[in-house]
Amino acid sequence: MLFTTDENNVFGKSLKEAGTYNVRVTSAVAKNSKSGNPMIEFNYEVLDGQYAGAPIRYDYAVWNDDEDHFDLSVRRFNTIMIASGIPSGKAVDNLPQVASVMKNRKLAVTVDWEQSQNGNWYLRVKSYHKLLQEGSQPNGKMRPESSQNSRQSNFGNNRNQSAEYRQQAPQAPNNGFNSQTNFNAAMPTNGQPQRPQQPQQPNVDELPF
Repeated sequence: MLFTTDENNVFGKSLKEAGTYNVRVTSAVAKNSKSGNPMIEFNYEVLDGQYAGAPIRYDYAVWNDDEDHFDLSVRRFNTIMIASGIPSGKAVDNLPQVASVMKNRKLAVTVDWEQSQNGNWYLRVKSYHKLLQEGSQPNGKMRPESSQNSRQSNFGNNRNQSAEYRQQAPQAPNNGFNSQTNFNAAMPTNGQPQRPQQPQQPNVDELPF
């Protein structure tokens, strides 16, 4: 036998709810931020539950060793490593070492919706925990409406209101969509094809660490 089909082991899954998820570190890459600070980019994959296999991308842990941020940097990297099961007392020399050690390790991360500069909402990692024995816990909080969709909705409403003032005038026969409402129903987002929103990389220089 080559393999057994499994609906939980397919491409194309995406995370649709905020919450706390058991994850595996699929990649951990040491690099520098635009300001030159060393950092690690973590990417994860959900391990269990209805979103098993869904990716969580672009979690940046930035190291800043100036007087105001050194302790925060130590605490953040320590939190990530301890959450993944690394015991106390291990000496850390540099971030590439951390990246190498963290690859494929398992932990839990809490994610919540955060609005980007383009007005869209994406899930961002907010905190780190040890694996949840009871399994991943989505909290039901779905993606908020983006400002772009809100503007499109308001535009459609304004057009509908304007049409009301034209109802007294004779209307020409319409063999297609006979109202803006029917048009909107047939074409989601007021005539614009609905495209899946891809995770957007946050500006790492704006992170607090």
